Amino acid sequence: MFKPSFKIITFRSLVASLLVVSSLVFSTLMFAGASALAATGASDSSPSASSAVPDAAALLRKAEQYRGLSENFVLNGRIETLRDGVQEKIQPYQLLSGRDRKSLVIFTDGINKGQKVLLQDQQFWLQIPGSRRPLRITPLQKLMGEASSGDVASLSWQQDYQISSITAVRVDVVTGTKLHDAAVTAQSQAAWQLELTAARDGLSYARIQLLVAADDAFPLSAEFYLASGKVAKQARFVRGQRLVNQQPSDAVIAMQLSDKLQSKAVTVLHYDALTEQQLPARLFNPQALATVQAL
Repeated sequence: MFKPSFKIITFRSLVASLLVVSSLVFSTLMFAGASALAATGASDSSPSASSAVPDAAALLRKAEQYRGLSENFVLNGRIETLRDGVQEKIQPYQLLSGRDRKSLVIFTDGINKGQKVLLQDQQFWLQIPGSRRPLRITPLQKLMGEASSGDVASLSWQQDYQISSITAVRVDVVTGTKLHDAAVTAQSQAAWQLELTAARDGLSYARIQLLVAADDAFPLSAEFYLASGKVAKQARFVRGQRLVNQQPSDAVIAMQLSDKLQSKAVTVLHYDALTEQQLPARLFNPQALATVQAL
């Protein structure tokens, strides 16, 4: 009688043990499934998960539209230098943009009043008040603070650069800089990183790393690289309302330039008012720079 009783108890214990193990396995699978679902839900906040990668060329075109017209316009602006947030200098200027990538910068007031920078046929010319002939300069020639002749006179992303890659990233909502931690937080926003490489020789920068907002393609920030691979400067683009043909328009109203080695010094290019206007070719003649006046 003892042996049958022993076998019955062993069988019941085995069944109970199997039920416990099955319960644990089911709970573990449910937990893993819930964790995976939560992780998938979090990743859907990134632009790559929530939508297909957009057409990079169309994205760049839309981003550049916030900067203004590509040709035939007059822009009134200011170059401002700051150190520790305190203004050091301010220089009003007028940019005249004609056809075929011709542009002329005229400093209309301040310490450089009367100075002119001409871009014609991919060559830069500097006219100093009182001098007879203009001087040939490079696009990296500093005009004021971190602002070079190429920054002020011409910098067309679409015409001068080719897109080599596009990547989904997250950026800081305040500074517009890329975050290494891709976690979704209230202090970050989804963006696309466009790698741009120079389409020809003689440009200000060999490569540009541009960050644009994922929702509306507004340019947020950029890093400009020299041919050596060194970062020449960083830029942050300021969103606001600008007068375009006397009408307020959502646009880039300023570009803040800074150097990593001189983080306390910032140069701001303000774009105050832009008017579409057909400009005569005589304004862009290097030999006639001394006689050209602001409009």
